[in-house]
Amino acid sequence: MVTFDGPRNGESDATKMGVAEVIFASFQSIQRQHDEVKIEKAAASLRHDLRTSSEGEEPTAVIEETVVALVRCIDSAMASITKTKKDWSESVSRIRRLAAAFACGGKNEAVARAVVDRAIEFACVERDAIRSEGCALLGECLRILIEASKPASSILKSSKARTTASDVAVAEWKVECLSAAASALLPRLTDKIAKVRSASISGVAPLFDENACRFREGADDLEGLAASIQSVLLWISSNDSSAANRVLAVQSIQANEDTIPHIIERIMDVDSKVREAAIELLRTGVSPENLDEDQKIEILQSGLTKRCTKTHAKTVQLITCNWLKAAKFDPIKLLDSLNPVLNETVCDKVVRVLLEVAPKLDCESSICNNLGEPELRSLKQQMTKKRCLVQDEETPLNASLAYFLRIKCDTSDNKSDAIFEAVDDIPSLCNLLNAQTDKLIEFNESDSYDDLDEDEAAEFEDNQNFICLQLIHMASASELQEEGSRRHFISIIRSMLSRLATPDDLVDACVKSLASAHDSESHFLQTISEVLADVEDDDTFHSRDHDEKAVIIVRQMRIIAILSIVLESLSGQMVSHPILEGFFQHLSPAITSKNAVVREHGVICLSKFCLLSPEDKLLDEFMPLLMTIAGSVEERVEVRVQSLLALSDLALIHENLLATNEGSSKSFQGMLLEMLAHSMPGIVVTAAEISAKLLLAGRLTDPNLIAWLLTIYFDTSLLDKSEDSAEVKSVGCPARLQQIISVFFPTYAMSSLDANDALMASVKPLLSIVKDKLEASSAKTLSQWPIAKIIEYICYTVDLADKKENQDYQGKCESAEGLLVNHSSIIDGETQEEVIEKSVSRDDDDISNVEASSTLLASIAIAEFLSKEGDTSPTFYVRALAKILSNVCIDVEAEDAALLVQLKAHVAEAEYAVNEDGPTAKNLRKIMDALVGIEDIRSDDEDVSSSEEEEEEESEGEVEKENSLRSKSSKSHAESVKHNRTSLGNVN
Repeated sequence: MVTFDGPRNGESDATKMGVAEVIFASFQSIQRQHDEVKIEKAAASLRHDLRTSSEGEEPTAVIEETVVALVRCIDSAMASITKTKKDWSESVSRIRRLAAAFACGGKNEAVARAVVDRAIEFACVERDAIRSEGCALLGECLRILIEASKPASSILKSSKARTTASDVAVAEWKVECLSAAASALLPRLTDKIAKVRSASISGVAPLFDENACRFREGADDLEGLAASIQSVLLWISSNDSSAANRVLAVQSIQANEDTIPHIIERIMDVDSKVREAAIELLRTGVSPENLDEDQKIEILQSGLTKRCTKTHAKTVQLITCNWLKAAKFDPIKLLDSLNPVLNETVCDKVVRVLLEVAPKLDCESSICNNLGEPELRSLKQQMTKKRCLVQDEETPLNASLAYFLRIKCDTSDNKSDAIFEAVDDIPSLCNLLNAQTDKLIEFNESDSYDDLDEDEAAEFEDNQNFICLQLIHMASASELQEEGSRRHFISIIRSMLSRLATPDDLVDACVKSLASAHDSESHFLQTISEVLADVEDDDTFHSRDHDEKAVIIVRQMRIIAILSIVLESLSGQMVSHPILEGFFQHLSPAITSKNAVVREHGVICLSKFCLLSPEDKLLDEFMPLLMTIAGSVEERVEVRVQSLLALSDLALIHENLLATNEGSSKSFQGMLLEMLAHSMPGIVVTAAEISAKLLLAGRLTDPNLIAWLLTIYFDTSLLDKSEDSAEVKSVGCPARLQQIISVFFPTYAMSSLDANDALMASVKPLLSIVKDKLEASSAKTLSQWPIAKIIEYICYTVDLADKKENQDYQGKCESAEGLLVNHSSIIDGETQEEVIEKSVSRDDDDISNVEASSTLLASIAIAEFLSKEGDTSPTFYVRALAKILSNVCIDVEAEDAALLVQLKAHVAEAEYAVNEDGPTAKNLRKIMDALVGIEDIRSDDEDVSSSEEEEEEESEGEVEKENSLRSKSSKSHAESVKHNRTSLGNVN
């Protein structure tokens, strides 16, 4: 407890004490109380005691003595923070609050200014705890100044009270105190200590209350200061490291037109308490009329999430206690404000939440606490109210009503009863659907369509389509158990699909509902076959300009749309079904159409059709057709790309698809290589995605494909081209490709040893590809394909895969050794001695078979390229490759001598081929100096090996001949491209 120089024991009468003693006694008394202290009452009691004790004294002296004593109490409280190690927070808090209430709650300007100035000094000290308490004292002063100036209201007075001159004078000094306190708190909002920031945020919060508006309206300085504080609070609400401070900032923000977007953004905060604070502020401080449709949808998308139950509960509370209440608890009006036609997914969540909450209102305390008993009854009545689809003949069907009833049917335990509440029976529902579709078709064919504005016509059409979809879903949800209702529904849907005038937006729902209405897939295929025949025979549709070609295109697109949905819904059991095979005659005209859009969708549908075709028919008929389309130079990019995608999907399913195609005039792999070098970015992006997919699946292993993927991955101009290229936007996304390839290379290298070898072997074709791209360019374009970085990336990825392979191998060896602890154990039919003998022989083989590093293999490929193509390559490219060779670090003693000799020979040939260029020759000389002793090492190794072979032949006979053959085969294997690499090479 903080101590002061208060009254002596036994002296508690205010009439016998001076001003300072009265103040000290009051502050001592407030610390002793254990119950909740009412600070305002204690401050009023202190003022009364001071008036009593200072009767007859000079007012100026009393004020001066009051200021001195009050400041002394504050200083003693702050000093106790540094002196005592015990819990001082409660005592200091009570002293701080009483000092602020006494000084700023009265009408004495000098006392209030003295306390505010003293608090400003404490808010700037170095000690964190004192600085935090100083900010808290400023906040208390600011709050009490605003609350004490609140005009008194009375139910007996209807007119506003007049303001006297003295009141105006008081308001002026209070505004000055407010400005001083707010100015001192502003820099503390961004203090380095979270506790100081917290006290500052709480302190400035009263500036945005309704009572503070009177102060800001008359003072421009205070208004500008409040705007600055508001902007800082918005920044804190999203960027402060402390979640508690972000919560305080959100609670302090004044909700208005400018801050609402920031509050909505906080619903996506990582901390649940911040999200709850933002939603609570929207519930209590923002009216639904002040939110537009997009803002409401954004709130619901972020709030109605299953990841956080607390955020979900707060959002439900916002919907029921604010938005639904503003709509008089009518869910249809609420859906009208959310526009379910454009925001179906969000509205689905809202309706399901309301239907789930309505029966549980008695258990939902969060809702019951915010709604009165009449409001709860109204909510229950509106949610359980029986609604009919058709109100009367003159009133059009409402989209929100149809949507609400459809969701209600889906969530109901007895769907049939729920549907019969909305409509009399299924035939009536089908007739309503048919009438709604006819209304839409008549609108599209009438002159009123042209008279309306484009946006208005689209809105009406979307609205009618949405209503038709809800009716179709309602009919499907009824399960159609009655035979008569089921047949009537099938006939209505079949007639809708057969009419070309039926909007395309209804085709998907019609086909799926038709599939659910049949008891078997065979019957469904039979009905679809009849629908396709009716579509081809339909002559009732006429285009607006009476163009016969347009009618043909519409007919072909309708057939493709129906077939695509049908093929997606069928199971694999329908392969080779005779009706399914007959669908190709409806599909083939679209594939050969003169319209590019029809051909593109026809190829997409053909790819789905191939998935349900037998393999022999696929190889004999459809594979050549897709290859022809993909390889056609005259065909449009979109159509060729769809053919490529279809071939890649089929190659993943059928393993022999690419193997049977290798002997043809133009293989699929050759076509991929051709398209990877295409000038159109759209084809390049798609071909690269296909290549990565097939390489990772093991269908292709060509190092040339890997080399092209590396070139595309490091091509910095591809993203720049995509911004201005329409083909890239419609066919493939380069940014997505970059992400795919960045994951592909390490995954592919670790997938198998063959894949790792293929990645290493891609260095040689990579050098030729980059050379071809640089031949028509200048030295500045070398940064577009940084060859040094590409090769370094290859070596790093290969070494990383080798390291992982070694770790896995060591783990297996350690586990095998653990199994051999018991001497009597037998592993795979072998005793412990046999296993150990095999392990020793394996170690001997590893010692004799020297492993090549990725650095050495890459250096050999570069040197070989320079020796063969160095004289025909651009000079700047040759210099770059020579610089790579000069910077490599090769451990001559650890590498294979045969490969080192091979590297030295290629470097010597390269030095002879490019000897006219000084910088290149200088860099090649550096690596030649590092390989100067390679031939001697090679000769010594050959002498030792020959002597050992002679001794082994004399002592062991035929067995040693077999070992010599193995040694020769291992040497020839070392000279080949593929090597087992475990040592990590370095490329500087």
